Amino acid sequence: MRAPWARRLEGRTPAERRWFFARLGLATLAVVVLVIAPAYLASQPSFLSRYAGYEHAYDTWTESLHARVSCRSCHVEPGLVAQAGYSARMFGEFYLSIVRPAREPDVMARPTNEACSRCHAELRVVSPTGDLLIPHRAHVEMLGMECVECHDYLVHEVTADGVHTPPMSGCLTCHDGVTAKKECSACHTDKDQPASHEEPGWLVAHASSAPDDPECTTCHEWTEHWCADCHDVRPASHGEQWRAQHRAVVAASDRRNCEACHEGPFCVRCHGVVPLLNLDPTLRRAQ
Repeated sequence: MRAPWARRLEGRTPAERRWFFARLGLATLAVVVLVIAPAYLASQPSFLSRYAGYEHAYDTWTESLHARVSCRSCHVEPGLVAQAGYSARMFGEFYLSIVRPAREPDVMARPTNEACSRCHAELRVVSPTGDLLIPHRAHVEMLGMECVECHDYLVHEVTADGVHTPPMSGCLTCHDGVTAKKECSACHTDKDQPASHEEPGWLVAHASSAPDDPECTTCHEWTEHWCADCHDVRPASHGEQWRAQHRAVVAASDRRNCEACHEGPFCVRCHGVVPLLNLDPTLRRAQ
């Protein structure tokens, strides 16, 4: 069975046939130049980089591990209909950018779990390094959470350390001991207390050594008020009779324990002078 266009050429002169193919070629070229090429160009991530509102998102995307993944792969639902609809919309945005160059398109929807699952089909149980428990199935399937609730800073933002890694503060929005358990062992396979914390007098001395110890930030920046959570609570030894008893306790101590939390002026407010003679001015408050 012959194609319709072939039947149309029956009985035509060579000149008429050449004219037919010339018109067909021009029509095809017009479709490519005016439809297919604009739709393709507008669907590329670089198209959005011309807009100020997308400039930062584009720059951080180019430096992330998702730089090889197009915008539509994450921000458009999988499926032929949704993907074709996005292409059609971006085709219109191409010409709108010519007519209204100051207008910024709003075409980036929040990534869905289905979009993430196109590449991340495996629900990990542990982190690649093996030290972090990641019960993805419990979060996604049982609790119905969205991937982007936890996986922020991966593409379009960087943490304060300049990396594309979700910070622990994000985990602690739920793992606060109320919404979800907050024990270290709930998420970490190996989170032992540093050896320095086992040394005698650590609770007294740590305030002066903390600024030089980078390990502190590894653990104690989990929450904004980590130090205050402890130091705002009256020590067990500071009972109802502490005002009357503390002088004898401090005098009998080899070290001015009060300096672990209180600077010299704190004592002066009541005593008028710095009590005892073992004040170490280099010690600072922990909070």
